[in-house]
Amino acid sequence: MRILLIGNSKSTEVLAGYFTQNPDNIVFSTLNNTSAEFIDIAVQNTSELKDFAIANEMSLTILCDKESILSPITAEFSEAGLSIFAPDSEHKIINSKIWAKKFIYKNKIPTPRFQFFEKPQAAIDYVRKNKFPIVIKPDTIGALGTRICETFGAAKSAIEEFFDNGSKKVLTEEYIWGKEFSIYTICDGYNPLILCEISKYQNTFASLGVDFLNDKEKESLRDKIITPFVNTLSKENGEYLGILGFNFIKSNEKISLIGITPFFFFFDAQIAIKGVKEDWGKLFESAISGTLCSDFTKTNLTQDYVLAYEFYENGKKEDICAQAKTFNQARKILYDEGANKSEIEEALKFWKY
Repeated sequence: MRILLIGNSKSTEVLAGYFTQNPDNIVFSTLNNTSAEFIDIAVQNTSELKDFAIANEMSLTILCDKESILSPITAEFSEAGLSIFAPDSEHKIINSKIWAKKFIYKNKIPTPRFQFFEKPQAAIDYVRKNKFPIVIKPDTIGALGTRICETFGAAKSAIEEFFDNGSKKVLTEEYIWGKEFSIYTICDGYNPLILCEISKYQNTFASLGVDFLNDKEKESLRDKIITPFVNTLSKENGEYLGILGFNFIKSNEKISLIGITPFFFFFDAQIAIKGVKEDWGKLFESAISGTLCSDFTKTNLTQDYVLAYEFYENGKKEDICAQAKTFNQARKILYDEGANKSEIEEALKFWKY
């Protein structure tokens, strides 16, 4: 295959590493310092990217982050008859947490109580009267992230920061203590295929699998939330071709949907690519052709433990991914690579049922 990866995210790096393992693949990337061949073309230069793809006879192009997905690349490549894996850039769920939250609520899916605001003072006045902790999110999906605020002062600072950095709206959400996890799917427009489940701990630690869910709970999430969600989304907002992550929290036997992620969240990409034992090229091609659910009834997962950890070193964000046959071996890899021992131990207690 001749593959073009567009984006500056961790997913670009991980997919480059995966596809270049096959010597029959010729892989190009707009992200430098990956195992793929670097092409110095900015995401904004859509015509130049299209011309490059045509000249080099790309058989598959993958948009690997929000910025590339929101660009006009998908429309330009599709019009040129190029095979591209990405949703339509006009799809509202890609870039609005508030739109996604309202869609979740409208479809009667359990979700924490929420409010959204277009003015900073209105949001500040609201959180002043609420109990803490409280969750504050910018409307757009991106680098600003999410804040779990323990005090009014922290909440006020988060609101001001989001508006000062260009967010037009902010979302406030009831904080629910529990076990966080994500279920990632690949969609061919109308049908979702579940890729894998990933446990979370405070956005610094993640692992393949969610042992605290039983089979009945997993089936219920698939049949009563994920599949109907994608079907309704496609009918009301246009078909969704791409990766969709469903972010849940389980608390006191109740499971709530707290958000949606287009493509993979930072280190989740490492866990998904290492954890799903399928031909990812075939997965992407089947989704594009609309034959995903006939080609795959389910995905096979590795029997290894796959753990990932994110930390800061000298002010720079670093990440480690460990894959091993035993849990202790995987944990040791994280420790040996510099992970914070006490934080990892706390996360592992939270993760293990």
